[in-house]
Amino acid sequence: MWCNYQNLYFDYDFILILLLFIGIDAIIFLSLLIIFYKPFIAVKKLISENPFSDMYSFYSKRFNPFITIKEAILRNNDRSHAELDKLNKLEQYRREYIGNVSHELKTPIFNIQGYIASLLDGGLNDKKVNRHFLEKADKNVDRMINIVMDLQTISRFEAGELELQREPFGIYQLIEDVIETEKENAAKNQISFELFRGNEINVNADKFRIRQVLTNLLVNSIRYSKPGGGETNIRIYELEHHIKLEISDNGIGMDEKHLTRIFERFYRVDSSRSREKGGSGLGLAIVKHIIEAHGETIEVMSTPNVGTVFSFSLQKT
Repeated sequence: MWCNYQNLYFDYDFILILLLFIGIDAIIFLSLLIIFYKPFIAVKKLISENPFSDMYSFYSKRFNPFITIKEAILRNNDRSHAELDKLNKLEQYRREYIGNVSHELKTPIFNIQGYIASLLDGGLNDKKVNRHFLEKADKNVDRMINIVMDLQTISRFEAGELELQREPFGIYQLIEDVIETEKENAAKNQISFELFRGNEINVNADKFRIRQVLTNLLVNSIRYSKPGGGETNIRIYELEHHIKLEISDNGIGMDEKHLTRIFERFYRVDSSRSREKGGSGLGLAIVKHIIEAHGETIEVMSTPNVGTVFSFSLQKT
């Protein structure tokens, strides 16, 4: 009997010790929970307020919540770095854009200033000189107006303020009208236009804006022709619901490195030649905006000393 009571006493003592340890562990656990719970909630809130946060990560079934937080922070850091790189590129583009605008406007302003100064210095009294200077000043004013109007057009497209006035019209007829308008300019540069005409095709587009596109592309083919002239061909390929319009020339062409940037504002493959020939440097940027506003795409292929091909699609009626 005595041994049984002794064993029972021993078992009772062991249980008390076990309960004591459990109690101590519980106190330690609760203390740690109290200590770390508020910082955990604060960190979680900070991460959730991050614009790059992925709150789904907090619902992962991990035993250790700090591993989840660590992964969320790493993910947010990667996204933040990507966004910073994007912002830096945009800032660089903004600086280049402001510099290009200043440069483009500076040239005609200085020219006008020089002509006016010459007139005030005595050229006004010479009929031959004053008329010549006034005509030069007038051309530079036109150039400034074109730059400002083109910038306004691009800004309105980007802001979504410029709505297309779609209507059905014959695309071949429009091309012939543009060719007739630019025929004299082409002849001066010994350029011939050839339209491979088929049966009339009606498209659903903004006629005024597509005229702008065609004019810019044809003038571009004249501007970058080889010395001694060349040829510009216009072809239309009819698809099921669309047409593909292609304008190709045998001009000076350009290196592949320029193809990804020629639709940027003020980007010039050959700055000296471009400014000598005139233009705002915004023509191809406007072309791209117009085509994309129609929900279509424009493509370019070019080979130095061989020529350039621009092509874009339009919806048929």
